[in-house]
Amino acid sequence: MVRRDNSRRHTGSWSQNATKEEIKLKRTLLKSWGYGSEESEENPIPFWSGHKGILYQSTFVSLHKDKVEGILFDVEPIYVACTFALLAIDVFTTTGARLNELLQINSTRECIQIKKVKEKLHYSFRAIPKGRDKVEEFYISKQTMEYIQIVLRMLKEHYQSDKIPSVEYRYSRRHLFPEPKPYYFQYQNKAMKHTCLYSCIKFLLHAMRFETQEGTPVTVKSHLLRHAFATEAVQRQKIPLDIVAKVLHQRDVNVTSYYSAPTPTQIAQAVGELHDVIASYVDIDEAILRSPEELQRELDDHNSKVGVFNKVLGGSCVTDYICPTKMACLGCKAKIPEPEQEHELHEVIKLSKDMEERFTKMGLDVEVKKAKEMRKQARIELKEIELIKQHREELHYEPIIRTNK
Repeated sequence: MVRRDNSRRHTGSWSQNATKEEIKLKRTLLKSWGYGSEESEENPIPFWSGHKGILYQSTFVSLHKDKVEGILFDVEPIYVACTFALLAIDVFTTTGARLNELLQINSTRECIQIKKVKEKLHYSFRAIPKGRDKVEEFYISKQTMEYIQIVLRMLKEHYQSDKIPSVEYRYSRRHLFPEPKPYYFQYQNKAMKHTCLYSCIKFLLHAMRFETQEGTPVTVKSHLLRHAFATEAVQRQKIPLDIVAKVLHQRDVNVTSYYSAPTPTQIAQAVGELHDVIASYVDIDEAILRSPEELQRELDDHNSKVGVFNKVLGGSCVTDYICPTKMACLGCKAKIPEPEQEHELHEVIKLSKDMEERFTKMGLDVEVKKAKEMRKQARIELKEIELIKQHREELHYEPIIRTNK
């Protein structure tokens, strides 16, 4: 059922005052975008948040929208939804966190951890993972922390206060959180539920079509992004299963193996790469399934060389376990490119050109390929730095608003 509210109209009520033919066409379009199932005859509700002030139009707009020329709508409910969705997607895709772990993030010293090591700030949040009863640490990047600050500023402005209020936790395992806390995912003095958060994500990603190789539409949810994070870590970055299990806060490595199962595309790419380097054989079992004793030996060996948020070529290393690429930092997904270190990547490009020229003269084709790959990865990271610089500019951009008097 679509909830109807005479004072507030929301985007979920699209089927009201529409003909049967119009409803059929809109239903087909929404299902092609991943809303609702093909078998169901019910009307999909893509953006119904069920939360006051989020994707809801105000009473004033509902009463007076027909009295203006053009379209009259509230910007705030849309901005709020997009801001929450941006933070949620960032946390899901960079930490592999579950939905209930995300909703636990709150503005307290016990939750948000900021540490200074070697004159550099490191960030994390603490939450109780599924199946546990004690908090564990989730490492986050500087960018994620900036998104948290954006949400915090938004909430302070919403409540017209220097602090955000403490509210009751409203998702699963409530018995673990009996006391109200200043949760970041809250609005109008209520903590958000999963339905509201998914509506925000759907709205932000609206019209971006995601589908399987068979063409079946896919709706983006936390569980799917958790799978994507695990697959990226294991299949592409070659991080051992037991290490990824710790990052995902899973006790059973077999579950992690299921989460990180390779996709058909990855299998095809892997076979192609294998054909290119068929002479270089690797024992996959030894590379992935290492014993705790071996892991400890590697940890001791690398402890002085790698670690969380160490400064590396072109950025900062954010892995908190053994280096997954044996300190081949260029192109590593465990590194966050830093605009302040942009010059280092330009030096890499110059160096790779010189290496390519020298190795070509020496007839070392494999080394020539390595030099080209080095240059390619440096250019990719430079593009990422440009996006980061653009994002930082947009954070401080203040639009000029003119009114016609």
